[in-house]
Amino acid sequence: MAYSRTKDEVYWIERDGIAIATQNVTGNSPASEFTGPTGSKTVTIFAVKNDENFVASGTGITLTESSAIPDEFHDALAQYAIMKGYETKPEAIQMAGYFRQQWEMCIREGKKYANTGRDGAAVNIKGYDY
Repeated sequence: MAYSRTKDEVYWIERDGIAIATQNVTGNSPASEFTGPTGSKTVTIFAVKNDENFVASGTGITLTESSAIPDEFHDALAQYAIMKGYETKPEAIQMAGYFRQQWEMCIREGKKYANTGRDGAAVNIKGYDY
């Protein structure tokens, strides 16, 4: 009878939380045992924060609340909304092109802003397509 024991670290992301464990598997048995990490460990998570959706009422960001989007990017949201409004009117489609250019300029500025090390990470991304 062969007996082998391996340890694999596993994680779950559920209900806005993360769980980290070590899975101990013995032989060919489907049963496994999960234990928490031993001692204190530092965990670094690289993630992109997504805000809730804008909604009229119910779950999400309502008209009376403020989003987690920094103030520097509110102009980009307005440019995008105006562009989408002009795209629905055939007689004013040229205006949609103007607001698309304004929105793309805001996107380029936002990428430059995001890649300037404001998150505290040691990684600095240097863009070349701005």
